[in-house]
Amino acid sequence: MEKKRPVKIIFDTDMGGDCDDAGTLAMLHRLCDKGEAELLAVTHCDATPYVAGCIDAINICYGRQVPVGINYKNPKDGRGVYAGALCDSFPNRYPAETYGTDKGAPDTLTVLRKTLAEAEDVSVTLVVTGKFNSMERLATSQPDEISPLSGKDLISRKIKRTVVMGGRFFTSWPMEIYPDGKSAGNPVTWEWNVKGSGASAAVACDEWTGELVFASYELGSYLKTMVDYPSRAPKGDPVALAYELHNQGRGRCSWDQTAMLEAVRPGAYWNYHAYGKISVDQDFVTHWTPCEGGKHTYLLPKEDYEVIRQVMDDLIDGK
Repeated sequence: MEKKRPVKIIFDTDMGGDCDDAGTLAMLHRLCDKGEAELLAVTHCDATPYVAGCIDAINICYGRQVPVGINYKNPKDGRGVYAGALCDSFPNRYPAETYGTDKGAPDTLTVLRKTLAEAEDVSVTLVVTGKFNSMERLATSQPDEISPLSGKDLISRKIKRTVVMGGRFFTSWPMEIYPDGKSAGNPVTWEWNVKGSGASAAVACDEWTGELVFASYELGSYLKTMVDYPSRAPKGDPVALAYELHNQGRGRCSWDQTAMLEAVRPGAYWNYHAYGKISVDQDFVTHWTPCEGGKHTYLLPKEDYEVIRQVMDDLIDGK
């Protein structure tokens, strides 16, 4: 039997605030260690002096140095919940003082276009776990010195599929999810990554030319992973510090991990809703509509959640 080739991953994240992004990058490295994935690049949908160093610190800790890009078109202030601490405390190529200089991280769009231009045709899986800013910039980009192809053409030619953590599909979700996860309040209609994107989410969905799979808010809300991870992590693991600073190591819902696990192990743990068209309205609510030849879908429950939780925690623990 022919051995499966590793899934080639570009990871676009909003690392630095919620700790599930850090956990997702760690899980991706473990999947790379197993030969199931190959990390090509990590990009950020925003830019601060700390996020490139934060990402690079995790990559270096797990034994990989890959291109890192940050989105200078969307600069933000502050150190984040843990981005500043990881950037300052662990070895990395992009300390805060390099921000915006020729020694700093390149722009996200540059990294995306260059990585895709160098990739084999229909070989890349893009995983997006933050705002849709990077997707919009790539989809609307024009030919340049990096590639004679437009962003749409690069997506069509190089990207096999795109898996996004985002959206709510509450009108067809089989179980109710409420704002605090417990009480019977008003159902959430918009999701943070979509709303935080502003107009970018609608543009990205409208302009995306390839397969687009949404791992929605509902999916990861049932999966709490990495409980007490700081107490069992290897010494010097920056991801442990991210979880400690975020909520004292009490674990976290695994929204972003669902997208990554689906990207590397497609179809293993969730069912697919019918393919069609996903759009975002003026209130930042995601909608699925039937569409002949549509390439957009979202994930639905299939496997027992405790099984998936254990898979995620085992991967993080290097099992």
